[in-house]
Amino acid sequence: MTSVTPNAQRLLRSLMVDGPAYRADLARVLDVSRATVSNLTNSLLEEGWIEEPGHEPGALKTHIGTSVRLGVLVSMVFLVDSCTVTLSRVDGRVVISHTLRTNTSASAEQRLHAGADLIDRLFEEVGHPRTLLRAIHLAVDTQIDTQTGLVYAQRASSRWYGVNPKLYLETRFGVSVHLQNTARLEGLAESLWGAGANHRDVLYVDVSFGVTSGHVVDGLIRTGARGGSGELGHTIYDWNGPLCTCGNAGCLMQYVSVPALLRDYQTSTGSAVDWGRYCELVTRGDESALALARRAAEVLGRVLVNTCHLVDPEVIVMNGELVRCLPAFIDDTAAALRASALPLVSRNVTVLAAQEEDVLATTALAGIASLRRIEDVVVAVTGLTADAR
Repeated sequence: MTSVTPNAQRLLRSLMVDGPAYRADLARVLDVSRATVSNLTNSLLEEGWIEEPGHEPGALKTHIGTSVRLGVLVSMVFLVDSCTVTLSRVDGRVVISHTLRTNTSASAEQRLHAGADLIDRLFEEVGHPRTLLRAIHLAVDTQIDTQTGLVYAQRASSRWYGVNPKLYLETRFGVSVHLQNTARLEGLAESLWGAGANHRDVLYVDVSFGVTSGHVVDGLIRTGARGGSGELGHTIYDWNGPLCTCGNAGCLMQYVSVPALLRDYQTSTGSAVDWGRYCELVTRGDESALALARRAAEVLGRVLVNTCHLVDPEVIVMNGELVRCLPAFIDDTAAALRASALPLVSRNVTVLAAQEEDVLATTALAGIASLRRIEDVVVAVTGLTADAR
């Protein structure tokens, strides 16, 4: 980017951080005249740094966006049985995206290799050289040190232990790799485009085979010092409770999760059922199944009292198997929360169901959005720091 003028760099930075824009909007953001913006965009269009997506001849107004020449960002998202890779222009517009189904018994090395191979394949498919790659956002379904890429040895992280995903991808692709937990990234997606949109302080809670959360403030995930925040399922509800996969006793996920409900249903009735059958029993009004579902919601609500007293979210967005399949779960959780929370929380916090349906696609897009907010990535692409604007 050394051949581009400072004002042109400012324009490119604005497009990367804020997305495609009209010329008039760019003039306001950059605090320059429309004539200056017209000259800048004409020059950058001629040099191939920007483009007019969807331009129609004769149109009075057209968006300006970055071209692939400026660079490509990659978001890679792992779930238990899948890997989604999205390639985008640096202004956030998707170039191509694909979800690869993976074997749940595959090793960490096999999953990483498959994901990296998919990146190469997608670059080949769209006909762009891999030298255009500027940065990778990687979301993994386990706790990981976001600074070093280290996965600590524990049973709960067994599917990822033994590899360093950050080091592997940085070595293979030669670009910076930025890490996040998948659940936290799902929370960012909900805050940007789902139930949390138009709210500045969002607590995302997913209740499925475990319990995870993410706290998003002003579009940024509050990850903690090394990415360890949001482990709601491993907060202790009862130190004398059931043994958890993490090695502690009484973790929340031992009371509020699919495995916990199925275990407790078998204990109370003597009948072993799968999740589909359990949900059917709840729908039909089976008293044992209903009582356990209500108890799980009450336990979660009580734990959320503590969480809300610590972080005071504007809205709680709930997602996961229990939310989708148990009709009263959100209402029961909200009732338990409001019954015990202090008035400042109980009278103001809103509890909502997640809205995003295509979780894989939107979570991958959230990874792209994260990269576009990371200063080192923006500087690497545009050559301009925030202070120089």
